[in-house]
Amino acid sequence: MEKILIEAAPGVMTQTYFHKGGDKLVVWHHGTPAPRPMSPQMLELFSSFGFSVAAPVRQGYMQSTAVGPRPIADDAKVTKAVVEHLGFDEFRTIGYSGGGPRCLADLALLENCIKGIAFAPMVPTDLPEFDPLKNASDDEKEVLAIVRSWAPDLKERFVKWQEEYMAGDPANDFKDADEDTKKWLETDDAKFRLAQKALAFESGVDGWMLDEYSMLTPYGFDVSTIKKPLLIITGDKDVNVDMSCSVWLNEQVKDSELRVYEGMGHSRVFALDVIETALKGF
Repeated sequence: MEKILIEAAPGVMTQTYFHKGGDKLVVWHHGTPAPRPMSPQMLELFSSFGFSVAAPVRQGYMQSTAVGPRPIADDAKVTKAVVEHLGFDEFRTIGYSGGGPRCLADLALLENCIKGIAFAPMVPTDLPEFDPLKNASDDEKEVLAIVRSWAPDLKERFVKWQEEYMAGDPANDFKDADEDTKKWLETDDAKFRLAQKALAFESGVDGWMLDEYSMLTPYGFDVSTIKKPLLIITGDKDVNVDMSCSVWLNEQVKDSELRVYEGMGHSRVFALDVIETALKGF
């Protein structure tokens, strides 16, 4: 993918990966902490459906300017600037995991966003009727509380977590995977994705820190205001973002469809075979 810098606001640059593959535009919002280009195999798939792909890198990652704590609604302004820069009148939006809320922001706030797909999406954590973190472990909840507090030593903590994250072997996350997932891990697309994790820390830990914080504070928009078509895809074995999040989101968005893939976990659900099915009619 071509790497370009786009001025999203005066003095604020957004690094964007772009692939010209067709006359229709998809804006792809990456996971957390996972800014990366798409694999050649995935780009070929999107091109086969007539899509060009733009992947904005969120603030603080790589060459994208770190502005500071801000609501996810502000990321829709970045999407708007990217789409205008590339010269498209309308676009479709896709978000995976931590990119899911950005997909929802596009749908809720941008008129020229016509439909979206959310893969294993995060949902707001400040809801009176639903707690997406209720199944999280006590250790996870403790970490999330630290991030939400925006404590003075937060960056120091993230530096330590980054070292632990990079030292970990990605294969360990799949040691108990089923045979289908193990076969997927041997594909070129999966190998490409797993090899990209160091990209998140090219400019330090600010991107990861700001990314995590944004998902634990009010989004700045109400997902129930979304009126455009939304396809929600999740796996029933997802231990990163519980399937209940997708179920709740499907209940909030009037024109939505929920697809649950049995036996699939968080990474597996965002793979070529699932995406190919999702792109039909998109």
